[in-house]
Amino acid sequence: MRLEPILRAHAFMRVEQPPALWEPDTEDWRFVPLLGEMIAAGLAGGAPLEELTLAASNVVVSPSDDGDREVPPPAEYVAVTVRGASDFGPDDRWDPAAFARGGRLGGLHDRLVAAGARFAYVRRLPGDGSFTVFFARL
Repeated sequence: MRLEPILRAHAFMRVEQPPALWEPDTEDWRFVPLLGEMIAAGLAGGAPLEELTLAASNVVVSPSDDGDREVPPPAEYVAVTVRGASDFGPDDRWDPAAFARGGRLGGLHDRLVAAGARFAYVRRLPGDGSFTVFFARL
C-alpha cells in the first residue's frame, strides 16, 4: 500500500514522514479503518484534531544479544503513530499472538489482525500520549 496519499489526505493534522518512506504490507481498505480508530482514540482522550500528529516511520528491529523471543521480531517495519496531548490510556502492547483482552489494544485485536499489524503499543508520557502500529515492510 502506498502510504503517502493517505498522509496527504490527513493534512488537517500535523503530518511527519521520512523523505523515502517504505511501503507497508497492507491494503488501504484494511488500513484506513484502523487509522480511524487510532485518530478517534486521540480525540476521545481530549486532543483537538488539528493538534494531533500523524507520523509514519521506517523502523529496523535488530536481533537482541540475549536470545529471548522478541516482539516485534527482527525485521524491517513501517510504523504509523498518532500522538498528541491526549490520554490514549495506560501503557499497553499487542502482537498477533496476543489473545483479545481488556484495554484499548485488546478491544482492537480483531481490527489490528484484519489490518495486518505486526505489533502495536500505547504509551503515556508526561502531557502526551501515543498509539503506534507496526506493519511489515512490503
